[in-house]
Amino acid sequence: MEISQIQLNYIDVEDRMVLRINMGVEQHLTLVLTRRIVRFMLDSLSVLLQRISPAESAASQPGAAANDPPAALGQIGKDTAPFEERAPEGNVLNVGRAAVLVNNAACQQTDTGLTFTFLIEPLQPVNVNLSAHLGLGVSQLLTELSRRAQWFDVTAIGQRETSEQALMELMPNQGSVTYH
Repeated sequence: MEISQIQLNYIDVEDRMVLRINMGVEQHLTLVLTRRIVRFMLDSLSVLLQRISPAESAASQPGAAANDPPAALGQIGKDTAPFEERAPEGNVLNVGRAAVLVNNAACQQTDTGLTFTFLIEPLQPVNVNLSAHLGLGVSQLLTELSRRAQWFDVTAIGQRETSEQALMELMPNQGSVTYH
C-alpha cells in the first residue's frame, strides 16, 4: 500500500505528536508518538540521511535550488492540497478514528530507505516503509515540529537545569521529601 499523505501535529495538552498517514484512496493510520519514539525516529532517520549523498538528495527534489526556502511546516513537496480526511472504517488498525499510542518502535535500514515497526499494545505491530526521499521529508517534519515544541532544544534543557540548580540552592539538602 502506498503512502499518499503524511501529517504531523503537536498536541500541547498531552505533550505528544500525532502522525497521520493516508494510504491509497480510503485507508489511513493515526499514531500518537511520545518524545522517546520521536527521538528514536530522528536518530534512525539521521543514519538514513548520512547514507544519502548531497547530490542524491538534490536530485530527488527536481527544480529545487540550493537557496529555496524550506517547505512550510506540515507540507513537503509541491502538492499544496490539504490533508484529506478519511472515514473511520478505513483505519488499517480497525479501531475507528481513534489514534493509538505507540509503545515502542524498531527500525531496519534497507537498500532503498528504512522500515519502522511501531509496537502498539494490544494490537499487532505496524510496519511503515519509507523510501529515502520520503524519509527525508519525514525527518524535516519531525525536526521542525520537535524544535517548535522545544522537545530537544539545547537551550531549553540548559535553562531548566539552571532553574533546578537555583531551586536546590534555596532548599536545604535533607535527602528526600515526601508529599501527602
